[in-house]
Amino acid sequence: MATISAGLDAPFGDCLDGQGTLYVTNDPPSGNGWVAEYPSGQTAPLKTISDGIYTPGFCAVDSRDNLWVANIGGPNVTEYLYRSKRPHTVITKGMVFPVGVAIDHSGSLYVANRPVSGSPNVVVYAPGSKTPTRTITDGVTYPVGIGVDSSGTLYITNATTNNIEEYLAGQDHPYRAITQALDFPVALALNTKGWLYVANLGNNNVVEFPPNAITPSRRSISKGVKAPGGVAYFPPLLP
Repeated sequence: MATISAGLDAPFGDCLDGQGTLYVTNDPPSGNGWVAEYPSGQTAPLKTISDGIYTPGFCAVDSRDNLWVANIGGPNVTEYLYRSKRPHTVITKGMVFPVGVAIDHSGSLYVANRPVSGSPNVVVYAPGSKTPTRTITDGVTYPVGIGVDSSGTLYITNATTNNIEEYLAGQDHPYRAITQALDFPVALALNTKGWLYVANLGNNNVVEFPPNAITPSRRSISKGVKAPGGVAYFPPLLP
């Protein structure tokens, strides 16, 4: 077990690539923020990414190990090719207050918008598109973290209503909700076996759910956890 502090200032979200490289978004009180990159097993950043970063929210990594960052202050989502520090793609259409970001196995991009005023939503982009193909509003109340499992099921955390809505692949209406053991859930992660991990900001813990379950396991992670904002799992469930 290790604790990382170098290169961090108000860390927001984190994500992992297939090599075990950890990316952590930082949203400090002053400045536009940055993303710190940590090689597998290292506690000091190899480099920081600041070009194109503007009040970063969560991040995601695609099957090619390209990094995607939701920039709340953009508002936009920026894509960085593997090991690059400069944006390759910038998406602005459909962005209002982008917080969560995820990519599914087809390469479709999902972005959670949580505007200060107006309706929250999740916008979906077809692979390679910079224009939304559809918008999800049903069941979306206060979206923060999002994720997609290997079957294409979409998970959205609603922090203030203490639930996670699940949407079957291609659907805009939730088919069920997870409510047990949640207290201001913000981030989530899925592993290759289908286990779901949820960071509870309100309860200072991380809870796990077995595959296809809405009831948590008996294990709760609280040691070393204080006001958790992000959660990632290795090996990650990459698209």
